[in-house]
Amino acid sequence: MNILIVEDDEAIRTGLALLLELNGHNVLAAADGFEAIKLAERGPNFIFCDIGLPGMDGYQVFQEIQKVPQCQGIPFVFLTAMTERESQRHGMTLGADDFITKPFASREILAAIEARIRRQKPLRERIEALVADRYREAGAEWSHELMTPLTGVLGGLELIESEIDSVEPDELKGLLAIIRGGAERQYQLSKKIMVYFELERLKLSREASTARCDASVAIAAGVSAVAQRFTRGTDLTVSVAEGTVALDGAHLSAAIAELVANAFIFSKPGDAVTVTGVAHPGRYRIEVADLGPGMPPEECARVGAFQQFGRAQRNQQGLGLGLAIARTAAEIAGGQFLVQAGADGRGLHVTLDLPRFD
Repeated sequence: MNILIVEDDEAIRTGLALLLELNGHNVLAAADGFEAIKLAERGPNFIFCDIGLPGMDGYQVFQEIQKVPQCQGIPFVFLTAMTERESQRHGMTLGADDFITKPFASREILAAIEARIRRQKPLRERIEALVADRYREAGAEWSHELMTPLTGVLGGLELIESEIDSVEPDELKGLLAIIRGGAERQYQLSKKIMVYFELERLKLSREASTARCDASVAIAAGVSAVAQRFTRGTDLTVSVAEGTVALDGAHLSAAIAELVANAFIFSKPGDAVTVTGVAHPGRYRIEVADLGPGMPPEECARVGAFQQFGRAQRNQQGLGLGLAIARTAAEIAGGQFLVQAGADGRGLHVTLDLPRFD
């Protein structure tokens, strides 16, 4: 990186130049503002400028350098012995990127450069870098999925906070869209985790469930929410009979919503997804079927919480909780849960066979 130093104190100017050169940067050095403006025409990538310069102070240097076409928008950091907030506020108002008080430590100078390098990367690249950092921290694939939405939220907010004085309206809209998308996705993941652990708590309590619901009503509620989210209402066929089962309506709705969402995720738009609910003597049988790639028998037998199969090949997102939620709901109701491939080897059929009470 080509860095321009504007500093009238020779000792500071020489020491700062040596520090930057030792860290791989090319240095241009000026003892006053007039010399700095001439050197700025060489198009430096970064400028450190003292405020208390002779003849032309740092604020004036900043304003004049902004008129140089090669220097518009490049990082500009003030160096000063002044600590009053008014002087800092004035520098930031002009559009400076940072404000370092003398005497400064080497790490402050290098950190200022590194921070600006990060900011100059494209927005999407910066967000993806933050995602990668969180992924390394979390390790597990499902942990990565849980962290990713928050990374978009926190990363977007971090960029807004650090660049609020220079961010363009269109980029701000883009950042807000990333934040909203991350927040909505995190909300859905949080709801899923809460449902799963609530169902597990009910199962482990070993108390007989006294909850009852009309399966047809609960199924319709679960299916409706998912169809709207995936905008695939025309692919969906729902045929359910009335029947009372031993399960809270919200829990059955959540289980069906997860199964239908999985069916949409693993099938292509235009492929049929069917939901049936059939009342048999003493039983109520719910089946969700799709025409996606399905799962081999060994995977069907290993369905569990935070378990994802073929993630690398299919590149799906999620926590691997959908089938686990449906299975636990069936167990709470005293029913059975079955996952199997379609009759022709295509797609997946998931069945909840529940006790019926009417």
